[in-house]
Amino acid sequence: METNNMRSIGERVRMLRVQKGMSQEELARKLRFGSRSMVSEFESGKRALSSANVIDYASFFDVSSDWILFGSGDKEKKEYATEVDAMLQAFYSIRNPRARKVAIEQVRVLSLI
Repeated sequence: METNNMRSIGERVRMLRVQKGMSQEELARKLRFGSRSMVSEFESGKRALSSANVIDYASFFDVSSDWILFGSGDKEKKEYATEVDAMLQAFYSIRNPRARKVAIEQVRVLSLI
């Protein structure tokens, strides 16, 4: 289901691709998405980006994940954004549901400090 946020995420990733002068097919090859239609679906908001896709886009275009997801903050990647990307990647690599739940709780506690 398409949401307004998915559409605006799609608009931002399309803008990045166009600014770099790439076709959807070229980007699909570079990011190993498999097909041009996958890029098209991301850009149109018909398909949501996974966390791994967001990290791939952010890394490839050298922008922050926050900017791709929320359109807020600076477009250019900052040091903290790189740290956030690394933390997100680490979080999503946790396979054990109990360990992931513990990680979420620890982040909640830290956010209160």
